[in-house]
Amino acid sequence: MLILSAFTNYAQQNIRNISMDDGLPSNTIFDIQQNKIGYLLIATNKGLVQFDGDDFTQINKLNTHTIFVKDDAIYAGSENGLFIKNKSKEQFIQGKKILKIFLKDDDLFLGTQEGVYHFKNTILEPVKINSIIDFSIINDIIFHQNTFYIASNKGLWQIDDLQKPKNIFRISTDHIVSLLAFQDKMVAATSQNGLLLVNDTSIEKEIPTLENISSIKKLKNELWVTSKTNGLEIFVLPSFSFKQKINKYNALATNTIYSVFNDCQKSTFIASDKGIYTLKNDAENQSFFKPTIYFENLQVNHQNVDSLFLDKKVNFSNSENNISITFKTVHLSNPKKVLYRYKLTNNFSPWSRNNTIQFPNLNAGKYSFEVQSKIDNYESDIISFSFKIDAPFYKQVWFIFAVVISFLLIGYFYLDFYIKNINKKHKERLDSLKLKNRLLSLEQKSLQLQMNPHFIFNVLNGIKALGNTNKIDELNATISKFSILLRGILNNSRTEEITLQEEITLLKNYIELEQRMSSKTFTYTITSNLNNIDPDEILIPTMLLQPFVENCVQHAFQKNNLGTIQINFKVEHGFLLCSIIDNGIGIHQSKKRKSTTKHKSVALSVAKERLHILSYKSNFKIDEIIEDTKIKGTKVSFRIPLKTDY
Repeated sequence: MLILSAFTNYAQQNIRNISMDDGLPSNTIFDIQQNKIGYLLIATNKGLVQFDGDDFTQINKLNTHTIFVKDDAIYAGSENGLFIKNKSKEQFIQGKKILKIFLKDDDLFLGTQEGVYHFKNTILEPVKINSIIDFSIINDIIFHQNTFYIASNKGLWQIDDLQKPKNIFRISTDHIVSLLAFQDKMVAATSQNGLLLVNDTSIEKEIPTLENISSIKKLKNELWVTSKTNGLEIFVLPSFSFKQKINKYNALATNTIYSVFNDCQKSTFIASDKGIYTLKNDAENQSFFKPTIYFENLQVNHQNVDSLFLDKKVNFSNSENNISITFKTVHLSNPKKVLYRYKLTNNFSPWSRNNTIQFPNLNAGKYSFEVQSKIDNYESDIISFSFKIDAPFYKQVWFIFAVVISFLLIGYFYLDFYIKNINKKHKERLDSLKLKNRLLSLEQKSLQLQMNPHFIFNVLNGIKALGNTNKIDELNATISKFSILLRGILNNSRTEEITLQEEITLLKNYIELEQRMSSKTFTYTITSNLNNIDPDEILIPTMLLQPFVENCVQHAFQKNNLGTIQINFKVEHGFLLCSIIDNGIGIHQSKKRKSTTKHKSVALSVAKERLHILSYKSNFKIDEIIEDTKIKGTKVSFRIPLKTDY
């Protein structure tokens, strides 16, 4: 009675009930576990719930009976299958009602309402052991002393290997609901006949306790036995001596207890049909623990990112520069005591309760986020998350290098182009000067040729002869034409262009003088078709046609034949077409005559070169006139761009 009274007084001060009024989805609690962050995981008949001491978070709404936690993964056995949640995903595998989850190495075994199942590659496969076990309700599985023990509604079994069983031994036929490895022995809880202390395959001791046992757990140096109808009892280990009873008569509001659990702070949680009861002990009130902090969530541009990234260095693009990081230290008994500080650059922030930090519009660069928590004067280790935000492409080394190289290449090509352009212009100026000098030289030669001493000598001799013959009128006419020709040649030598009319006048004077002085007889005609343009308005280069006419007179005609010269001017398509047609001996005979007389037609060569320099080369033609296979003369033709003085 003294023990019961003392516990009742202690429980009234240190026990707390958590129920639907506090946020639980249901008051029926089957199992309680804790993940590595410190969240309490609660299996209810209305779903799996997470609790941080302040708030409940519903993970799913499945009728959940058992929970198993391994690293970052949560396995929850439900009424109709297996639920799995890890950092990256959640999944549910449809199957039988699961009462126990057991991990051996990397093999996950499930105790179901119909035998043992093996979970592999998202598939639940039944494990074939024997005809009894395969159709039994499997309440518990443990691996102890290099062998498997299975608790079922049809007895306690020892099996050497679950997947390839060779040795199967039934230790008891009682309805076994829970197993606990203890030193080199094992404790088996029966539904109605108390506890069995098992050594290998034999039962060493039977320990009387409650009926309708739901589970047995070792908490510190105590064995806690829960019952669906009688509360719970505590035994001291290793003697298995009775310590105390907890039920609705001294501490709780119910006798239906499914399980118990000790968290990392050594607080005891009791799963019942009236919610959760938390029980603190004196040892906890006198001591404390070092808090642990974990990264819980990462958001980039307001979108959740796989939390696996928090375990490694991450690269983000330049546009992914809005970072939000959530971290957590769970303190179930007093969450408001948890404080945090962090730093991204130099110094830590002040301590605060804020566990989500946002960094908007971060600049490009490398970052290391560090965070720490504390409870009272106990500080956690510092954890960190390193990440890098890439610079925009126009600030990255490769782009800057490419731009610099591009500018250098552009500068090089521009400089090269500029130098070549200068050289080209310089060359063009030199070529232009050379052409101008050459044209001047050719014009001087043309002038000299037009002032041919031989021609002048012949004319003067002719004038003298006319004087001796006393043909005064003819003498005067010859002198007049000669003076007009000389004056015209001298005047034209001072300019680059003359009118077509002036050229025609000079040609007439020249031809008529040649007619008077030459021993060859010939006639000439000058025609023009200028599209109603006055010949006084058309400009042509000086001293251009006379050499071709002179060539006709000197080399085309024979003395005993009457020669004819036709000079034609025509305006067509923006050009002035010029042609000189004779009825002489033709090109080839003329060349032979020149070669035998060693005569060089300098005037003709000068005229051709002038046309070439003036870019009229492609328009210059010399053709023989052939009729009935006989040569009837020569045609010289060229065209020059039409130019007028208006």
